[in-house]
Amino acid sequence: MKLLIILSIAEFSDEVRKMMTRNNVPVYSETEMYGFRTEKHKPDIRTWFSQPDKGIYSTLFFSFQSEETVKKILEEVSHYNEEYEGDRDNPIHAYQVAVEDFA
Repeated sequence: MKLLIILSIAEFSDEVRKMMTRNNVPVYSETEMYGFRTEKHKPDIRTWFSQPDKGIYSTLFFSFQSEETVKKILEEVSHYNEEYEGDRDNPIHAYQVAVEDFA
């Protein structure tokens, strides 16, 4: 079992929802966030929050899925980001986290 985490600015949230549907994810959760970038901390991800003095609305999606399903979604996110490379400052970010144990 894997934990799928997807971060997207609000404008691309509908596309992430479509990805979940296309990949037959039966249950997932999402929550709205308001993110900031500070001058002191510049994360090693490409322009996730594009302006240092203003926040940006984004959405965090997560779901526990099989490794096969997570792999398909990660590939779809990569393809989606490549298709729009250069057109957007805030690509969709997706992560796979191994679930070692649960009760």
